Amino acid sequence: MRKEAIFAVAVIILISAGAFAQTISDSSISEGVSDYVKSFVSEGGIKEEQIKNVTQIDPDNLPDEVDIKKIEKNNLGIYQVNYAENNTDKKVFVVTFSSDELKKTEEKETKNIQFLNFGYSGNSNDSSYIDTAAGVMSSADIGYVMLRSGSITGLSTSMNIGGDGKVNIIIYRNGEDTEFSNTISSSDNKKKDYDIQSENIITYEAGDVISVYVEVNGDVNWGDVVTIVETTS
Repeated sequence: MRKEAIFAVAVIILISAGAFAQTISDSSISEGVSDYVKSFVSEGGIKEEQIKNVTQIDPDNLPDEVDIKKIEKNNLGIYQVNYAENNTDKKVFVVTFSSDELKKTEEKETKNIQFLNFGYSGNSNDSSYIDTAAGVMSSADIGYVMLRSGSITGLSTSMNIGGDGKVNIIIYRNGEDTEFSNTISSSDNKKKDYDIQSENIITYEAGDVISVYVEVNGDVNWGDVVTIVETTS
């Protein structure tokens, strides 16, 4: 059974070595367990070169120095470490606990999701880039500079639009059309659109510039644009 967790700190008994409690044969302790116990007690100040041997204690015949109530023998491991200090034989006990019910914690992948805000408070009849949250109009070279690699995973837009036609709100990466867009028509009852997609479809690298472009199709006038680009890294 695997040793899963230590629930008691080793108790150091500074006495001369005498009649020890009955121990289980040294051969029953694997090299891995022995090394683990030695490593553990070394953190308490006992150097490895001081250690003479490590033995496993029979839980049915505990030393007087070890007083543990309600022992579940199948879950408990008790090890005696004999060592020398200043020409005096001493011993320390290490108590470990194991259980089949202890499960490995599942590793959860952490995602970094960011929202890039774009907009335009005026009115226009022409195709144009729209502004960043800083109030600066984006362009092929001006926009949000990405800090790490990732994917574009969402786009949403609300706006006013009149006339006859539609507009495409398109995400650009380094001045190139990513072909990921919202489409809003002048005939729509609600002038909004949103789209999402999986990661790794449209990707970007650190240093890439993300901007948004409004493409006019037809005889329309548009304005009061609020757009959010979702990125995941």
